[in-house]
Amino acid sequence: MLLTDLPIPTRPPRTPAQPAPYTVNDQLLVATWLMVARWNRLHAPARPHGAAAPAAAPIVVTMPVDDRPRDAGMPIGNGTRLVSVGFGPEERRDAGPLTADPPDPDAVARLLGRTAARTRALKAAAPGSQLGLYATMLTAPVLPVGLRGAVTRTLRRAAAPWTSTTLLSNIGRIAYPLDFGDAGRPAAVWFSAPARMPRGLTVTTVSVAGRIQLALRWSPALLDDAAGARLGELFRSSLAATAWTPPPAGGAAR
Repeated sequence: MLLTDLPIPTRPPRTPAQPAPYTVNDQLLVATWLMVARWNRLHAPARPHGAAAPAAAPIVVTMPVDDRPRDAGMPIGNGTRLVSVGFGPEERRDAGPLTADPPDPDAVARLLGRTAARTRALKAAAPGSQLGLYATMLTAPVLPVGLRGAVTRTLRRAAAPWTSTTLLSNIGRIAYPLDFGDAGRPAAVWFSAPARMPRGLTVTTVSVAGRIQLALRWSPALLDDAAGARLGELFRSSLAATAWTPPPAGGAAR
């Protein structure tokens, strides 16, 4: 597990008439996609001279969506459901500029716009099962707990080629100071989702005091510590690539 903190990337200024075109969560999703895509490009197998590059496998990021109402009636507890944010043909067409070092700003801007549209649609969808149909079936009390556990482990291994690439869990912003009495107030806080197989890689973020606290966790069956550190650096530079740049006088912003 890698723990670090990062600056919150800038976004276009908001006005009552013009809301922000994308959220920090959208920027975190794009940074996660860029991290994985750039890693895959760096570790793509060599091919014979003149041979066409193989089609890149689609990257799918799972994230929780909180469906609880934001008013006095908001229930206490886990009101999230897991959804999959797919990245497909458009990203494959932009794969070259997106996975460059650094990523092309115009390609990143297009990816941010598409990602914002995808997440808006997912959040607007009617709430369903928190963990999906298969998880509901596996947790139904119709089989003994031990047997359900064995079935779950078997299905996890069998479904590995079709599962999402990674899990991004953005806790959001902690807007109030945390106080632990005699221990004092913390300067940073991290949450961490387990990096269980077959995903084997999770990204968990929380915003505290104007900084993003990042917990990157991986399975040692897939990655070693050096690889985890390299992924952390890729995430850092990928998140920075999503930052909005104010336009020069008379120019267009990126």
